[in-house]
Amino acid sequence: MKKIKFNNIITTLVIIILMLTVSCSERNVNELPLATNYPTTPEIFIDGFSGGLNFSAWGKVTNFSIDYNEKYSGTCSMRFEVPNSGDPTGITAGGVFQTSLGRDLSGYNVLTFWAKSSETDTLSSIGFGQSTVNGVNVANYKVTLNNLVLTNTWTKYYIPIPDPSKLTQEKGMFWYWVNPSSSGKGFTFWIDEMKYEKLGTIAHETPGSIYSGNDEILNNVENGDYTIPDLNATFNLPTGINQTIGFSSGYLTLTSSNPYVATTSKPGTYTVINAGSTLVTAKLGNNYVKGSALINSIGAPVLPAMSAPIPNTSTYPQAKVVSIYSDSYKNATVDSYEPYWTWSGGGYTTNCTFYSNNGNNYIRYSNLNDIYNQKQVEVAISFETLPIDVSSMTTLHMDVWVPASSPYSTNIPTISLEDWGGNYGGTSSTGVYTRPGALLTNQWVSLELPLSSFTGLISRAHLVHLIFGNFPTVVYVDNIYFHK
Repeated sequence: MKKIKFNNIITTLVIIILMLTVSCSERNVNELPLATNYPTTPEIFIDGFSGGLNFSAWGKVTNFSIDYNEKYSGTCSMRFEVPNSGDPTGITAGGVFQTSLGRDLSGYNVLTFWAKSSETDTLSSIGFGQSTVNGVNVANYKVTLNNLVLTNTWTKYYIPIPDPSKLTQEKGMFWYWVNPSSSGKGFTFWIDEMKYEKLGTIAHETPGSIYSGNDEILNNVENGDYTIPDLNATFNLPTGINQTIGFSSGYLTLTSSNPYVATTSKPGTYTVINAGSTLVTAKLGNNYVKGSALINSIGAPVLPAMSAPIPNTSTYPQAKVVSIYSDSYKNATVDSYEPYWTWSGGGYTTNCTFYSNNGNNYIRYSNLNDIYNQKQVEVAISFETLPIDVSSMTTLHMDVWVPASSPYSTNIPTISLEDWGGNYGGTSSTGVYTRPGALLTNQWVSLELPLSSFTGLISRAHLVHLIFGNFPTVVYVDNIYFHK
């Protein structure tokens, strides 16, 4: 009898499982939630940080703390101290809160928080979608809200997400960059109850535009990646006001009418792969964005026929050189050969590629001028982590090659050196060298630039940036080093 009962139980369980299986199989798969490997945690700071958050400070590294006295709700808030202008420990307050494992934020449409200030003042720039991964700045889905005015009363603020469907594995939860007031005086501000939300009261007003809303025709385009510059969009907030934010073009959905000529698989970028013509258009969510580009491609880029001149290591041995990029020397620690500064030309417009000719390596910069809006675009080589000391050097050397087909090949280039005076709070200065004439094309040109010619440079002991300005659209560089 016991055996019969046991078998009956097994039979009953099998029937139940089969019924459940059939029931589940009959459900509409469109109603099932999409499974992801990323958490959907919306909270950033609610009486403490949500799990997995890391913080990195910019500017004055002690600008952030937890305050248990001042708060909007609960037990504590985030406190930020903006230093006075000239503070030796840092002249600005900045930082980023990011996660080591990305979060799926596609179910939300706005970042909200409560904030107040010790006095009515302005937060220079805040937002989300920016993080650092293996030392590289990642900002495919960066959003920026500029000049947010705070008062001494707790108020709720909103930063809309341009297209939430893009944020399926975002690591950059929140960032801020705040300068002292115009008078040079620092101030304190607090943020509390920061989280992502899904609100039905956030509405699109304008989706922005690309190429200034024009239908551009771009000729002689070479193979390579071309990133659409950052743009703006306006949203109507629950408060009834319209708010404009800046955002990375990664939020756009680009379409190429001829995928044989150009593809659009990278965020905010079209990749030209063959000669021919294609029309590139864009949408933000379901809204078409004004502007387009008819790309007429010539195919593979024009490369130098030979390597750059090899440095004379007998005349300039390693002991007399501080090298930034050269196969002939040990190079200084470089953070990035293209840090993609958002203020440089209005967006991530430049491209940086490394090539080799018979074992000799060199850098190719393209889109160094905004061929859409005829604006000068700067590109920097950054070594902020370990500033270099060239106070004993006399000359900056570099080899440059410009293809004759490059737009703006007759531009008069400038080269700038920036010194931060030892830390973010030191006496900073920038020296600018303007070349007397345009660069010759289709040949390597060796530049020997006396450091004494960099007008405005106070010190050379803590250089952090070397900046190319007003160069032709395409340029190859090699053997960038200081010598004496």
